[in-house]
Amino acid sequence: MPAYNAPSGSTQNYRWANIAPGEEVEVEFDLPKGCRHRDIDVVIQAAHVRVKVMGQSLAEGDLLNRCDPEDSRWEIRGTRLVVVLVKDGGSKIPWPNVFVKDCKQTIDLDDVKNWF
Repeated sequence: MPAYNAPSGSTQNYRWANIAPGEEVEVEFDLPKGCRHRDIDVVIQAAHVRVKVMGQSLAEGDLLNRCDPEDSRWEIRGTRLVVVLVKDGGSKIPWPNVFVKDCKQTIDLDDVKNWF
């Protein structure tokens, strides 16, 4: 997953990164053995994404930022499913997370130190 100096991360189900030059975010899932194209169900909306593989939900939720659903896509790269989210309006502002639910819910002392 090519990345540049921008936020990226991982969860139990996927890895994600802002992709240079900054107009896309890639979300990468490992595909189970025996998975075929018809076993993949991806729905990309401007503010919501759903990913199901072989009937199992791997990711679903509201996006932290809007994407362009017309230009966004998904593809299979070897044994991985990659969902490419094109940032809305050609934005190059890095996303700190993909989904709202993955955002930090509280502020601690380390966060405050970064403000000064």
